[in-house]
Amino acid sequence: MLSNEELFLLTKQGNQTSFQELYERNWLSLYNVAFKRLKDSETCKDVIQDVFTDLWDKRKEKTITAVLPYLHTAVRYKIYTLLSQGRAMPHFVEPFENMSASPLTADSYFNEQELLKMLHLWMNTLPEKRREIFRLRFIEQKSTSEISKQLNISQKTVQNQLLLASQDLKLNFSQYLSLTVILFFKS
Repeated sequence: MLSNEELFLLTKQGNQTSFQELYERNWLSLYNVAFKRLKDSETCKDVIQDVFTDLWDKRKEKTITAVLPYLHTAVRYKIYTLLSQGRAMPHFVEPFENMSASPLTADSYFNEQELLKMLHLWMNTLPEKRREIFRLRFIEQKSTSEISKQLNISQKTVQNQLLLASQDLKLNFSQYLSLTVILFFKS
């Protein structure tokens, strides 16, 4: 059985069978990476299709020594691009979007300004470097590569800090919203 790297070398020469094997072998792993972030099956399939289409179209120009890490990074990059362009929402943001469209807004209980205040308060609780990375990524809409260059840190560090910030955001906002909903329905 050929390794991913050997399959890619054959793909680079135009071997469609090797490309198909590379796709079939890695599709599920890439889908799982995408689904963790998006929770939308169709968008995940589109992301993976785009990554493999790009791989095939640019196969002659690419030099890839570790195929699976390359593919995982390509999927994450595609997801970040979709998120920054507003064409997809990470799964932890969707409840807030649904909340802002709920009947609670009729009473101005939750509105955009309150959510923004909550977000800024939360951001102030982050360690300074993580707050700066989060601000650059989601407010200034810079790529992880641009952030790593600007702050003189590795792109992996930027990605890890964004993951930690996202997990913290999900935890803190879900707790706050749960408490608020409980209080709202108690009154």
